[in-house]
Amino acid sequence: MRHLAVLVLAGWLVVPAVKMSAAAGSGKPAASPTRENALATAEDLARAMRTNDADAFCSLLDPDWAVVSGNGEIGEGDKMGDGQMKKAICDAIKAGNFTRETYDMDFAHARVRLYGNIATVTANLSASGTFHHKWFAVKEVQTDVLQWEDGAWKDVLTHETIVKGSLSTVKESSK
Repeated sequence: MRHLAVLVLAGWLVVPAVKMSAAAGSGKPAASPTRENALATAEDLARAMRTNDADAFCSLLDPDWAVVSGNGEIGEGDKMGDGQMKKAICDAIKAGNFTRETYDMDFAHARVRLYGNIATVTANLSASGTFHHKWFAVKEVQTDVLQWEDGAWKDVLTHETIVKGSLSTVKESSK
């Protein structure tokens, strides 16, 4: 009877801790998909992008991840589902060809929806940095489509919508 009480007590302590750690982005599997752990994954993606951490960013992407750019282009390599978009972005971040000076997503006002093992996270984004050594600054509305698999969320699609008139390719010099 004493062992049963210890097991029950351990269950009360461990299960909430597992759920909390997954929601906090620790990478440990959570018991099930929730809006909270979907948002935590989106926050982890943003943090990795803001700090130019290619390994952290790429670990959260599905092998078949794709981007619909603010210009309406679908970036996923030459073939559907070949994983080349993920590889290209990860390689560009590691090589310093795709960097962020700023990357601020408004998660306080994010729209998070859960559809079984699929979640969407939509938020306003203000970003600046370089792409192939060309500077840019932009405001976007970005939606990440996440899929729950093996106790974690993976980003399967990022959809960017540029806020009209916000794209700048001329860096203002500080005087």
